[in-house]
Amino acid sequence: MFESKILIDVENHVRELFKQRSAAENIYHNIVHTSEVVNVSYKIAQLENLSSDETEILLIAAWFHDTGYFHCCHGHEDQSSEYARDFLQKNNYPSEKIEKVKECITATKIPHAPKSKLEEIICDADLQNLGMKDGEKRSELLRKEFEMKGIKKLSDMEWIKMSLDFFKKHKYYTDYAKREFEIQKNHNQDRLEQKLKKLEEQSAH
Repeated sequence: MFESKILIDVENHVRELFKQRSAAENIYHNIVHTSEVVNVSYKIAQLENLSSDETEILLIAAWFHDTGYFHCCHGHEDQSSEYARDFLQKNNYPSEKIEKVKECITATKIPHAPKSKLEEIICDADLQNLGMKDGEKRSELLRKEFEMKGIKKLSDMEWIKMSLDFFKKHKYYTDYAKREFEIQKNHNQDRLEQKLKKLEEQSAH
């Protein structure tokens, strides 16, 4: 894994934030998810031959991207950007790099509309779960988190319909994500279609 002093400091700071401030109901937006986003971001950064500066900016953004979730759910990316800015300024990180970190974090807002290679990478890493074999299990964690935090409580049919809508609107940007996640994403989407069909047949009787 690529390392620099600021990156080590960022990782330690974010891990401590999760220990101190993450609520018990954050069973999806947790340190495990954040670490996975960092790891996949790094994999793609290597394949895309990013410079060391670009890689550092990307990984700092990946560590911070969900820290705003401690404070709020909707629009948490903006809060995450502020947490990153405050920490990086205190550590005398260059202001032009701080802006790029913030842009990467903000790019993870749904729906995605990345404007640079770095933003494409973090967007793909953030939604790797759509194209993973345990994607359904992860989706259920998110659903349960929404319920426990009082964001929304949906029936099976409502959740599947919302998930399918999300799948259909989503796309991967990097060659790595297309290669590693696209096929499984399509399988996961097919499974949702089948589940919805069964539920609709049951409700018709």
